[in-house]
Amino acid sequence: MNETTLQSEPSGLERFSHLEDKIFRLVEEFKAVRRENETLRAENQKLRDEIGELQGNENKVQEDLVQFQKERAELKERVEKALTLIASLEARETV
Repeated sequence: MNETTLQSEPSGLERFSHLEDKIFRLVEEFKAVRRENETLRAENQKLRDEIGELQGNENKVQEDLVQFQKERAELKERVEKALTLIASLEARETV
């Protein structure tokens, strides 16, 4: 019975080989995690760059909007003056 028990137990070399396989799998998993981490870092940087670009575009749009509102107010004032002038000319013609 001792012989059968000894035969069913793995030898030191088999245990070492099993441990070596586990270490190899662990190293491979670590490499995969590292590659994924690098990919995520690159994607994160790309997204940060895009956010910066969008913020720059937003600032430009805001500046344009302010300028358009100013131009609109000026144009409105000019149209109102023109309408007032036309109304005063029409009033003189009827008198």
